[in-house]
Amino acid sequence: MRKILAILVASTVLLSLCGCGTSVTSVNRYESVYTDLFDTDCTFTAYCSSDEEFETVSNAVYAELSHLDALFDIYNGGEGSLKDLNDNKILENADHDILELLDIGVLFYDLSGGKLNIAMGSVLTLWHDARETGVLPDDEALSEAANHCDIANLIIDGDTVTITDPDMSIDVGSIAKGYAADCAAEVAESYGLTSFALDLGGNVKTVGEKPTGKWVIGIQDPDGGILKTVEVADQSVVTSGDYERYTIIDGETYSHIIDPDTLYPASLYRSVTVICESSSLGDALSTSLFCMDIESGKALAEELGVEALWVYADGSTESNS
Repeated sequence: MRKILAILVASTVLLSLCGCGTSVTSVNRYESVYTDLFDTDCTFTAYCSSDEEFETVSNAVYAELSHLDALFDIYNGGEGSLKDLNDNKILENADHDILELLDIGVLFYDLSGGKLNIAMGSVLTLWHDARETGVLPDDEALSEAANHCDIANLIIDGDTVTITDPDMSIDVGSIAKGYAADCAAEVAESYGLTSFALDLGGNVKTVGEKPTGKWVIGIQDPDGGILKTVEVADQSVVTSGDYERYTIIDGETYSHIIDPDTLYPASLYRSVTVICESSSLGDALSTSLFCMDIESGKALAEELGVEALWVYADGSTESNS
């Protein structure tokens, strides 16, 4: 697991200003928006030398994201997906992307002291149903579901994955978009592209710089507008917040980020943003920090060498930099 963490933290890419070896003046800005992936809008922005070049790369990026979305879909995924694993409790010859994502989930369960738990599918399903029906989960049902969230019952042996508790299920919603952004970026780079950004619903990954300089990424104010902007190159800016996905039941607002200890939506902060190179790391860490107290969160962010920004309910902020 520490090997995975070393890869997430230490991965670097040497990049030029713009794509495909062309000069700054010979590239144009292009953008594609994919609306049918990961339950969010995904935007791919790139600087390319021609329409044909961008279309080729954009189609390849979409194909990679679509492949991963199908693999990680626990509601509609087909054979070989995480739905297949949850339904049958075993997945043989598992795709390497599933194996890598599950490894990241297990690693961050340990790093976060259990505050990020991909084995919480039984609990998260109850909250998913609540968002669909507008009725809060029953506390007894939540307590019973919590008895089936022990990540030790997720066994990864080579390319075979087994769930040994018949009532346990996996949910990777807390880490999937970050991993997908990293994979899609690798695809774009394989075509020689060196100036682009991927935005997967609050998970922004940048590669290289724009012809005019660094990418300017806005960190959203939970109450609307932009709280602040950051200038980045070859970095990811990932935010977890209570304003992204939520439901209102009996006049109360409930976010989609569930604290494994309370079994209710985490409420320490309005949002947590992480800035680091790896989008996989940023996604897993922002969710972890959202459920951790500030002292523990700062210690973990420092251990991993990343920047983090916490936004409280009163609008005040705190960072580790």
